[in-house]
Amino acid sequence: MRVTNHMLSARVLHNLTASLQDFQKVNDQMSSCKAVSKPSDDPVATSRIMSLKSNLAAQERYHGNMSDAENFLNTSDHALASFSDSLLRVRELMLEGGTGSLSPSDRAAVANEVDEIIDQLIEVGNTMCGSQYIFGGFSTLTKPLAREGDVIKYNGDSGQIEYEVGRGVLMAVNIEGDNLCQVIEPPADQGNTDLFNTLIVIKNNLKNNTNIEDLTGKLLGKCDQLSDHILSLRAVVGAKEKRIEMAKDRNEGDKIEITKVLSNMEDVDLAKVSMEYSEKAYVYQAALATASQMLTLSLVDFIAR
Repeated sequence: MRVTNHMLSARVLHNLTASLQDFQKVNDQMSSCKAVSKPSDDPVATSRIMSLKSNLAAQERYHGNMSDAENFLNTSDHALASFSDSLLRVRELMLEGGTGSLSPSDRAAVANEVDEIIDQLIEVGNTMCGSQYIFGGFSTLTKPLAREGDVIKYNGDSGQIEYEVGRGVLMAVNIEGDNLCQVIEPPADQGNTDLFNTLIVIKNNLKNNTNIEDLTGKLLGKCDQLSDHILSLRAVVGAKEKRIEMAKDRNEGDKIEITKVLSNMEDVDLAKVSMEYSEKAYVYQAALATASQMLTLSLVDFIAR
């Protein structure tokens, strides 16, 4: 086959282009510090890198969900602590009001304090975390507790608010208000919550100076039952807080491992790439020098040869 100058020039340009492309690839790796800048560089590695990045993004999302759940649980725990403290104060007032030495006017004063505690508990029951009422179930935008005189009603539902804390793992974080207040179905005459019904009876007995013996008898036992129930709810919240804490630690470990594997696949070895850069630059310069010698032959030079 006869080799022409055009064929020779085309081959030289092809080889120069290939050498320049190799040089450009190494140059891109140096400037971006990434071993793979586009899928065609390494389709298999690109697929694994995309999968790892997807997993890392999911771990970040789970971490955000766990932080939100942790805030919700912390708010719930503080609210339940207020419930416990208030019921403890009511117990003290019952013992004080149940003594025979107290006058009717003194008991009326104690009744006023119990009434203030009822209002305080309603406020605590309407606690919000961000823009959500924490004890309303799914009814997070409506105050769960409302009072009209001696009638306190629960307006929420028994829905459980769940957060995704892992792949396919949902965790309920709220204490439903109907569980907190022990809703009675059907509604009683004085509201429909056992907790507040009991407090209203205590207040009225003190105010009206009636059934005083119940204050240190069956009503005191009922108050203790309500306090125990609140403590059991705090235990549930505490267990969930511990679970979230452990899940966050595991999530941080998973993110570190994924990031490590991703770095090994995606990041370049700068020392190795620097050597390759120097090598590719030298090869390209040598190719340019060779091409300049081959492509400067004139017709006379060609005939002379």
